[in-house]
Order: sequence, then structure tokens, then C-alpha cells
Amino acid sequence: MKIVLALLVGVIIGVVIWWLGASPAWAAALAVPPTAFGVLVTRLPQATDIVWSSAPPPPGSISTALASTLASRLTEAAEDPRRYQERFRARLARLGIEASEMPDPKQLAERLRRVE
Repeated sequence: MKIVLALLVGVIIGVVIWWLGASPAWAAALAVPPTAFGVLVTRLPQATDIVWSSAPPPPGSISTALASTLASRLTEAAEDPRRYQERFRARLARLGIEASEMPDPKQLAERLRRVE
């Protein structure tokens, strides 16, 4: 129904342009763009249409797994300072985090366990 209405408006525009003195070919040529735009607008989904999607995943499921994994690795690193120096400090430096500002591995592991 909407498309028919858009086409009817295009025909009315063409007739008005022809009535104002343009030749029938020019009236048709000038009426095509607004008609095409009207048809396009009627075929687009409306902004108020309902978009059905699934529920979001439960919060914290992946962050808990990552926090527990990191906490266990930091506990291992606290027992082996060389590992902490080689692995964690180098990775933190690549991320632009100053390792001297970070707490020691044991404190960091304890904080991450609280996140779980």
C-alpha cells in the first residue's frame, strides 16, 4: 500500500510539472527521482521496528575465568621472581604500564582472587 502511495505521489508530481509547462518527457524525467526516493523510503525498516535478539550472556563468566587464571599465574610468578621479570614485566611494558607502579605478584594475585 505504501509503495502504491509513493508511485501515486510520483505521478502527481509528473502531472504538476507537465501542467506548469514542461514537455511530457521532461515531466516524467523530473518526477522519477522523488518517486524513486519515496519507494526507497517505504521499503526501509522503520526506526521503531522491534529488533529481536537473544539475551546477553551472564555477566562475569569470562572475566572470572581470566581473573582466576591470571591469579594462579601470578602466584607461580611470585614463587619464581625470574619468571615475573621476564614474562609479566615485559608484557606490561609492551602495554605501556610501568611495572614499578604495580604491586608485587602476591598482592596482585590476592586482588584478582577477590574479583572472582
